[in-house]
Amino acid sequence: MPLDRAPLMRVRNREGQWAWALHRLTGLGVLGFLCLHIIDTALLLQGEVAYNHLIKGVYQQWWFQPAEIALGGALVYHTLNGLRVITLDFWEDGIRHDRTLRRAVLLAFLAIMLPLGVVMVWPFLAP
Repeated sequence: MPLDRAPLMRVRNREGQWAWALHRLTGLGVLGFLCLHIIDTALLLQGEVAYNHLIKGVYQQWWFQPAEIALGGALVYHTLNGLRVITLDFWEDGIRHDRTLRRAVLLAFLAIMLPLGVVMVWPFLAP
């Protein structure tokens, strides 16, 4: 018996579904970091020792650098795609240009994230 294709792949407007899914995922990622940021800021009330323990225990670990880059990418994509959604809501003919707007979001994302990624990774690559 053949396996059923994933629901996301059955949809005719795949690009739109991917844009929707990525918008939701990036929003959850940003929300997760916001919660972590609120916790670390609240630790300032416990004193400098508790705050520095968290900073050294989480933010200065080797695995956090890719997470920072992912957070930057999530913020950039979520912002650009949010502007696309606002454009679709307020521009009467926007839906006719949705495919073009999605591609513009992708190009703008790459144009922003490629240099930003290099800047973020450079200190770890330089000797």
